[in-house]
Formats: sequence, structure tokens, C-alpha cells
Amino acid sequence: MVYKFEAVPWGLKTVWYFQELKDSVPQILTIVNKKKFDAIIMPIFPSNIEREGNINDFIKHSYLKSELEVKSDDIQKLHFLISNLSLSDQNKEQRKKNREILKQEIQFAAYLGVPSIIINSNSDPNKLAKFIRKMSIKYFIDFNTFVLDVDITKDWNKYNQIRQELQFNIPILLRLKKEMTTKNEQRKWLSENIRFVHLNQELFSMNDQGAPKLDDVQNQFLTSYFPFENYISISAKSPQIDLADHRQYMIHLFKNQQPLSEQANLASEFFDELQIPLQPYKDNLNSGTYEVFEQDKIKYDLYEDACRKYLKNVKKTEINILMAGAGRGGILERVIFAAQGAKCKTKIVALEKNPYAYMTLMFQKKRQKQWKDVEIILDDLKSWQTELKFDLIVSELLGSFGDNELSPECLLWAQKFLQPDAVSIPCDSVSYCVPVSCPQLHAKVKKSYGYDSSYVVHFQKYYTIHDIQKCMQFKHPDFNNENQLAQEQNLIFECKQDLLINGMAGYFTSKLYEEIELSTHPNNSTPDMYSWFPIYFPFEKPVNIIKKQKLKFTIKRVNNEEGVWYEWFNQVLSEDDQILDSSRIHNENGKKQIIEIK
Repeated sequence: MVYKFEAVPWGLKTVWYFQELKDSVPQILTIVNKKKFDAIIMPIFPSNIEREGNINDFIKHSYLKSELEVKSDDIQKLHFLISNLSLSDQNKEQRKKNREILKQEIQFAAYLGVPSIIINSNSDPNKLAKFIRKMSIKYFIDFNTFVLDVDITKDWNKYNQIRQELQFNIPILLRLKKEMTTKNEQRKWLSENIRFVHLNQELFSMNDQGAPKLDDVQNQFLTSYFPFENYISISAKSPQIDLADHRQYMIHLFKNQQPLSEQANLASEFFDELQIPLQPYKDNLNSGTYEVFEQDKIKYDLYEDACRKYLKNVKKTEINILMAGAGRGGILERVIFAAQGAKCKTKIVALEKNPYAYMTLMFQKKRQKQWKDVEIILDDLKSWQTELKFDLIVSELLGSFGDNELSPECLLWAQKFLQPDAVSIPCDSVSYCVPVSCPQLHAKVKKSYGYDSSYVVHFQKYYTIHDIQKCMQFKHPDFNNENQLAQEQNLIFECKQDLLINGMAGYFTSKLYEEIELSTHPNNSTPDMYSWFPIYFPFEKPVNIIKKQKLKFTIKRVNNEEGVWYEWFNQVLSEDDQILDSSRIHNENGKKQIIEIK
């Protein structure tokens, strides 16, 4: 196959990586623009010139003599490759000379205002981090301008050490190799701040038509990387080799990705955005929030299926149904549809505390014929009084962690309205936790509500270990008082590789009726359902954990007359369970985040 594309798909940027220049920078830019590359990576100085380290030497041999050589817009297409000189050279004089040369090149890059200054990671990590910090402060260079050149097969620990020393997730140029690392290691790299994925020409072979192609292992990595909308850089064996066909292959690979479903596309705008969990009991949701949730057809289909199955199985001649928290009527309408096909007589009561959503329900009752027999009441489960006893209670009080929107409390209040053999849809909720590495997301937390708050997050750039564990469970109805509204769970995770853990990701499953279930659990999530994103419990201090060590995560669900809150902390354990490190208690006494009960 020969690949021919003119238009570049949105989100893909191709970069021509020059290890040496044989033409002037203006000539190179002309060639690159003609070949439709978006940018170039280039050295500042020829590698075959013996460096003196003085300004005259720099002026004489620098590839770019002045910013006036190129158009001002083209400066933003230049990503500078700093000379491959070590700050850890054994010879003191050589080490000092290297430092001065690197400093000179960085100063020139800062003067021009290029978007990236790419530094080799061959120096001692601590020395390199301190050097970068010094350059950043002295020449007013944003940390985000520096890019660390790393090898996917061997450099993660070095990179992790540098970014912890800097306390900043410095961007990286990630070099793919012919022999790639494990799938888990690849996934770990994908959670990092990758600015460029780099491909040497040697990684490509030729297909039957003589066009370049990559092996499956590199293709799979790139396909996982493409959603992050960053750069692919390609380098040739020599400056004379034309890389236009290699660029065409990248476009071919990009265009042949599996397209997102309609539901996934709707949810994609929330990738890696921190959201504070809703408190629908305390706050009245606005119409726009209801409207977003009502687009989740999958959830409503499952609720209707559950109600139909219950009504088909029930042996009573008359059924009273309570819709607890009717909102604008999305699930209520599905309850009505299910009841229309029932063999028994049904009475439906819809309870809603939001006066403005109640107005919408009353409007729907006047407009929709099938709603005419529904009794709509403005009140909440805690204060409402009725003589009616219900056979079925239907609710959607679930949060991203299952119980974090007060579903156990609300459904406990509702039990006084229920028959002894009543059924609840849903009939349970189970939460789950797993350690998560998400360095870029973690950096956002400090600028948001801080580390004593949980967040709802549609994770994109993240990595988790695989043994996700069950956390808390609640059953409904709870006539035997089995639910523990206040509880503590201690979960221990053995780490199978070196990892930086930024917090815990939380998920849930909820059985609606018999085998019908809602799930955000990564191993069996409900396809194309997006009403709930995972919850994120951040750690203020990221946990640097070594292979075979264990992470112990303790989470408490605490409640009093004011509300419910979570407290959490972590401990690092050795192989024989000795405590090596401990965090502080996050959100102690609900100091930052509480799910209020009024």
C-alpha cells in the first residue's frame, strides 16, 4: 500500500527530527513546509565541531545566526536539541566546560523564545534537575519549555527521579525502540507528560509497494498515544533522506483509528477535568445538568428493563411504585413505560424535592397522556409522611463511588414507606478502589480545591495496577440493619513494578434487579454509559513505590448529624509488611469536603 493524504487530521502533528543540518535553517524550513511537516527538531550546533565554549565560537558555528534569518512565525516551529554533553563527566574541567556550553545553548534558545529545549538525560538525575532549575530561574524559562529526551525501554526511573527533584512533570521526548518494553511499562509511560513520541528511520521497514511501515508493537503504542493530540517526531539516517512517505504512514495510521462512539465522543470533552462531586440532596441541580444525564440512553434502558422484569415476576394484583428523586422525569418516564405493559394494576408516586424540577414534572403530566395517573409530590424522603406502603422503590441516587451521594441514608429514610417484601431498584451498590498514577492530573489538584477533596474525573492520561479491590457495599432495602453507614476499609496492593502513585481511583457496580447491573468497574463497565466518571482520592505527597513493596490504603466513611465525609491515608509496606512510610490523613474530620444532610 502507498499512502497518499493531503489534509492532516486534526490533532496529529508531525515533526522532522534533524540530527545534523546540511542546509541553512531557512532552506530546511522551506523543505519541511513543502513536505507539510508541522515543525522541526534541530541541533543548535554541529556535533563534529570541537567546542571552545566562548561566544565567538558559538557565533561562528551555530546553525542559526539570527532570528532575522527566518520568519517570526517560523521560530515557533523550531524545537532546539541541546548538545549531548554530560554534567556528570569524571573530568572536572570537562564537566565545567560542558556546563558552560549547555548554558550558552539554553540561553540562546531562551533569547529566541523557541517552544521546546530538548535535553539529553545522560547526566546524573539530581545534577540534571538542579541544572534545569537553575537555568529556569536565571533565564526566566518556564519548566514546561524543557523537554527530557528518554528511552522507553530503560529511562523511567531516571525520569521519575528528575521530575520529583523538580517537583514538576517535565515534558518528555519518548524514543520508541525496535524491541519495546512490556505492555504495563508502555501504559505507565502513556500517563506521563509526553510532548514528542520519536521514531528513528531504522524502526521502519518497507511493505510490498515500497512504502514505509512499522511493526505491530509500535503501531499499537502510537494508536494508544494518538488521543493525546501531541507530536510524532521522525529522524532519518542522514539529512538527505526524504521523510515525506513516513509522514504519510503516520497519517494513514492516525486515520485508521477506531472512531469513538457517539456516547464516548460526548464524554471526551471531560477528559482529565477535575469536577467536584455533586451533592443533589443539599443542592438543587440545574436544568442543564439534568439534560446531560438524560442523554445517557443506556442507563435509562437498563432501568426500564429492570422495572419490566420486576413487574413480570411479581405475583400481586396491585403494585404501588415510589419514584424517589424524580428529577425532570427521565427514569420516571421509563417506569411509566414499564408499568403500561404490566399485568397488575399499578399506582405510581413521584417524589421530588427540587421545586423547579417539580414544575417540569407537573408540565409533563399535563402534556403527556401516559402521565395522567402519576401522583407528583414536592417533598424529600427525610421529611415526607404518607400512609401508603410501596412494593417497589425506584431511585437514581448513585454517585461515582456508589454511596457518595447519600444513597444509603436516603434509602434508609424511605424504608418506612415500604412493604415488608418490597424491592428496591437498585438493590445494592459496591465501590472499588485501585492505585492510580496520573502525574499531570495530580498537578491540577493543587490549583483546584486541594488534596483534601475528592474529585470526579474522566481519566485519560493515567495508569493503574490491575488488582482493583472491593471497598464498601450497601444493600437496599436494609430491613435487617446490615449496612454500616460509618465504616473503615483497609486495602493492600502489591506493586509488580516501580511506580509513582498519585492517589486512588474509585469505581462502583450497582445491581438494579436480578442480573441487570450498572457498572463503572474497568473490568466489566457498562458499554457506552457515561452518567458516572470515576472518583479520584488524591494523595498530597505522591508515593514512590518500588517493585514488590505494598501500598496500604485506608479509607473511612464517617457520618454525623451534619453529613457524611471520607477520610483517607496511605502507608508503604515492605515485602514483610513493615511500615516504610505514611501519609497524613486527608480530609480529617471533614475539614474540606462534607456531603451535607440538611
